[in-house]
Amino acid sequence: MRPLSLTGKHWILPDHTEALNASHVLLRLLKERGIEDDATLISPSVYPDMQRVVKRIQSAIANTERIGIFGDYDCDGVTATAQLVRYFRRKGVEPYVRLPHRVRDGYGLKPSVAQEIIDAGVQLLITCDTGIASVSEIAMLSEKGIDVIVTDHHSVHEELPQAFALIHPALCTYPLPHPSGAGVVFALISALEDGNWDGIHDDIALAMFGTVGDLVPLQGGNRTLVQLGLKAFDALDGGPIGQLRERCRSKDAPMTATDIAFRVAPRINAAGRMTEADIALHALIDGGEALAQLDRLNEERQDITRTLLQEVVEECTGDAMPPLLSAISGDYPHGIVGLIAGKLTEHFGKPSLVAHTDGRTCTASLRSPACYNIAEGLGRVSDLLISFGGHAQAAGCTFTTKNFDALCKRLTEDICKHVDEQLLVPTLYIDAVLDAKDITAHFCEKLRMLEPYGQGNAEPLFLLRNVSLQDARSCGKDLTHLQTRISGIKSIGFGLAHLTDSSKKFDVVARVGVDEWRGKKEPQIFITDLAEAKSVINKVEMKQS
Repeated sequence: MRPLSLTGKHWILPDHTEALNASHVLLRLLKERGIEDDATLISPSVYPDMQRVVKRIQSAIANTERIGIFGDYDCDGVTATAQLVRYFRRKGVEPYVRLPHRVRDGYGLKPSVAQEIIDAGVQLLITCDTGIASVSEIAMLSEKGIDVIVTDHHSVHEELPQAFALIHPALCTYPLPHPSGAGVVFALISALEDGNWDGIHDDIALAMFGTVGDLVPLQGGNRTLVQLGLKAFDALDGGPIGQLRERCRSKDAPMTATDIAFRVAPRINAAGRMTEADIALHALIDGGEALAQLDRLNEERQDITRTLLQEVVEECTGDAMPPLLSAISGDYPHGIVGLIAGKLTEHFGKPSLVAHTDGRTCTASLRSPACYNIAEGLGRVSDLLISFGGHAQAAGCTFTTKNFDALCKRLTEDICKHVDEQLLVPTLYIDAVLDAKDITAHFCEKLRMLEPYGQGNAEPLFLLRNVSLQDARSCGKDLTHLQTRISGIKSIGFGLAHLTDSSKKFDVVARVGVDEWRGKKEPQIFITDLAEAKSVINKVEMKQS
């Protein structure tokens, strides 16, 4: 067995295992992540249909046509929809808006919803964060004389819908990584408004929410959009989105992408997870009581997730944990199963499947660590499924309840076939080996050049070799945190108090930051994990599925 850290984690070291000085570390990280100071937003003109779409929308406004918007129930879809609603309201138009319900409607444009749109008298329909796979539904709308403009970023299938226009980054020369659905809509709004308009700060903040919330890589144009969106979000003075910021702000400091990922996006998602996504839409464009509803729904979502996760963890924990963690119940809400699966995989480092069942049919969410492609795994057991889809580390499927045991057995066999079981533990990916004496306030400030952190651009983790924990003690309300000093630098390890030992040398994995107190800035080390010195220091190559 490969050696693990004191918390049972596996460390993946960088190619360069020797300690580098601080300036070399920074330059290498900037180069590896492709971060440039002069990055700009991708021009809307990269989409071939963009000008045709602009003229069609302007014509619909001028001729007072009935305009409809169909979005999605997650943060990306809601923020994309909100941008379009705000645009039409600026032009004096109140569009017909339809967001799907997670349970009643499911994902995407369905025939029943298409019929609702027809019955509503819509003449021009714009989809947000969906539509590229809705071939038959868009044909149904087109037969009734409705022009459909698809704005989407999801996987393109072999057959494309015969829409009026397709605004999709995979159908043009848009550079990788591609934007989220909200990012695509922001490009459309920019083209419609010729690059500048009243309320641009609100709209770029909305696009930033969707970009962070949908976990698209924060590189290239996405990184630039998030940088601009964070500045715009911080500059807002009042309004629904400014009010949302104040509800989510934990301290009097500018919001970060991490704050968006853990405070803002979950609130927006809570509406679609717990009840109706329309509540989130109204909160973003109208404010008022809908914002308070979001707070309550998010708290409810947190409570339910915490309770159910504890139950599932107790069920899964044992002496011989299987390669696939699985749980099924009629008590798991549809909107929570993905959160539970994600927490299981994060905690145990193994693929997970969590399913809601009504007795006949199961709706499941699956998550996986980087060593296994769960979407490909589902493809290899598709004979047991009704439907499935997703990405390498996050997917979903439906199947008959009677197939649950067979599905878990086949997926377990597939995981064992494609992954070294020793890799199925929580894993930390270390960016660089650093000498603790190089951790200065200046270095920590310079590291901010790497921000914003998020998917595809994680906050860097550093390995500090053979260090002592000076003046180590337990701290915090429940004395669960480790407070110490490393090479004289203030250090904290949340939840690591049980590892307090000043008599040994340790290898430490940590993040670094700046501690500011009364105008004085000093470096601070945030301990993520520890191992007895040199016990886990071996370069390991991962076996990819």
